[in-house]
Amino acid sequence: MRKAHLANLRLFDIKDFHFPLDFEQVQKIKKAIFTEFLSLDAEELFAWELFGDLAMPGQIIEVLSLVPNDKVLKLCDRNSPLARLTLPRNVLIFDSFETVCPSFSSNPLEVEQPVFCVEENATFSFVKSSVKGCRPVQKDVLNIPEEGQFVYTVDVVTKEKARELSQLGVFVFRTCGNPEKESEKKIFEKCPEQLRCLLIEILSL
Repeated sequence: MRKAHLANLRLFDIKDFHFPLDFEQVQKIKKAIFTEFLSLDAEELFAWELFGDLAMPGQIIEVLSLVPNDKVLKLCDRNSPLARLTLPRNVLIFDSFETVCPSFSSNPLEVEQPVFCVEENATFSFVKSSVKGCRPVQKDVLNIPEEGQFVYTVDVVTKEKARELSQLGVFVFRTCGNPEKESEKKIFEKCPEQLRCLLIEILSL
């Protein structure tokens, strides 16, 4: 029997608000991963931690209604009130699963490439999702993000530097103004970015 496994997707989770992510966009990405999981060629579907700590009953029912009538989804979820809900008949709740898969994650915030685990004849293999991750990565040395990453910096940078970083796909948490006077520009042009921002903020007081 062919079985497919989904791990740690955690729809509607507090971590989906992590800078620089957009909560609603993250839900669209996660739902796309879940929909792809449901389309896998497998007789049994298993999901660990499908919902996060912000999932409301109506949201849970809406997501589970996506399960095709000809398939059965087995859930093991500690974060959501599944036991108190009236679920579709083809969705079953378990405290644990006997099958122990190799470690993996389907959560786009945890990995650049979400995957599913497929089990057949006691053999496990990984299937890559067609949906790329959106893993937030804080970096001090800024460069072009790898695919599936949302790179950001918490360092204060000038608005001019922020525009440069934006073109690279890097998100900036905080900016300061640009030096306006020519004399200030000459003084600041050789300063490290952090010192430049500090001096600009002092001059603006």
